[in-house]
Amino acid sequence: MKITPFICALTIALLSACSTTNQRISNQEALFNTYTPTERKLIRMGQINFGFDQDQVRMALGKPSRESTNASAAGKEIAWEYREFKPSFGLGIGASSSGSIGTGIGVRASPDRTRLLKRIVFDRQSGKVSHIQSFD
Repeated sequence: MKITPFICALTIALLSACSTTNQRISNQEALFNTYTPTERKLIRMGQINFGFDQDQVRMALGKPSRESTNASAAGKEIAWEYREFKPSFGLGIGASSSGSIGTGIGVRASPDRTRLLKRIVFDRQSGKVSHIQSFD
């Protein structure tokens, strides 16, 4: 079946596009080595903490899905969102008058079909993490 090589190639392409925490650390190893032992441990585990800067968050969690700047009573706030794509699956079965039967399977992933995992807000003055919201 010709679908199998296509699916394998697509899977490899998608997996290679995602960077791991170890890859992000090795890309910025000199910067990573300037962090405290506690900060390095958290980043290696893919976790963040209050007071982390944007480089530390990006190293631990990767590039955010969405970035926004909002005006609040205290001033400008920068928020990063990490989202998970939620694909939808469909199965169709059809028949014709000549007696043949056909089936089809569809997979759809859309930016509108996402689930919010984490929202991080950076302090407007210091640029450090001031709020962390997790949505499990």
